[in-house]
Amino acid sequence: MNRQEASKHIGSTVIVDQGQDGVYYGRLEEVQTPPKKMWSGKVTITGLFDVPAVHRSDVILKMKDQSIVVPGGKIDITEEPQTTDFESSAKAALKQVIENLQAASESYASEAETWQEVKASFENEPAEKKQKQSDEQQAPSYVVYRIKKQQDHPFLYEPIHGDELELEGCPFEFEIKINGRWHPASHSRDFTFTDETGASVTLNEGDNVRIHTEQFQPFTILLNELEHPSRRSLLKDLEDFGFSGSDLMDCHNRLLHELLQSEGTTDFKGVNFLMFQTTSSTLVVQHHYERVLKSNAQDYVYDRFEYTADNGVRRISTYTSAYSKDHES
Repeated sequence: MNRQEASKHIGSTVIVDQGQDGVYYGRLEEVQTPPKKMWSGKVTITGLFDVPAVHRSDVILKMKDQSIVVPGGKIDITEEPQTTDFESSAKAALKQVIENLQAASESYASEAETWQEVKASFENEPAEKKQKQSDEQQAPSYVVYRIKKQQDHPFLYEPIHGDELELEGCPFEFEIKINGRWHPASHSRDFTFTDETGASVTLNEGDNVRIHTEQFQPFTILLNELEHPSRRSLLKDLEDFGFSGSDLMDCHNRLLHELLQSEGTTDFKGVNFLMFQTTSSTLVVQHHYERVLKSNAQDYVYDRFEYTADNGVRRISTYTSAYSKDHES
């Protein structure tokens, strides 16, 4: 803020950015505006807003109730007024940074597992086999998110890369911590989840949830978009051809793109393309789909899978959730 704005906030709570020494709440006592020089303000420190660099952690206690003169560029008004004393604000800021570091640690561990797998692919055969056995014994990879809320709107925030996900209507399966252990759960509403027993668990803002990285794969997302009979038919057909999901080489999921990009649209029609490959054979799958979303009736769902193997064997299977006359009505 400029010197004119600062003069209007004398006696009010402001934010003071001390760089590596942390960010603090303070009460603006006076504004000094010497001519042709940058204005400065005398501030009495009343609380901790954000922690200092770890090697400067001892400065926190020294700042309590200190009156300091700060250049105007380091003073700003706050939209989050201080509601606690210095000790309570310090505890809250320290708790937040500890949780952020713990979440980051879990995400970095997950990334380390992935890079370990990549590294193994460049090693000789005995080392590869040994690494593969080790990887199979390790826990699966997850992305850890923190629950946030802005303007009564809940969302998920990934602290390392800054990615955000809408929580309402999120298609993924989550895991939440209950008594220190991760449990599968689905989102119900706001900050409330339903665990595998059907019990409701309400989390607090800042709590962590995690998502298995496999759920971000296009093929997994495609399977989740299929109704159970259609999904079961697809997997059975793949098995009959001698393939599994692990043999997938490419998945063009147009349906997902349409669902994400076509807000308000109720009719979807197109083709997804999938290619599976082993050392001895290749299979191409065309997934023709139609979706008609209805507000007061059963949705119309149509799936047609056309399989073509490189040995010339072909197969077609279809699934529909309703008769054609229902679709036309």
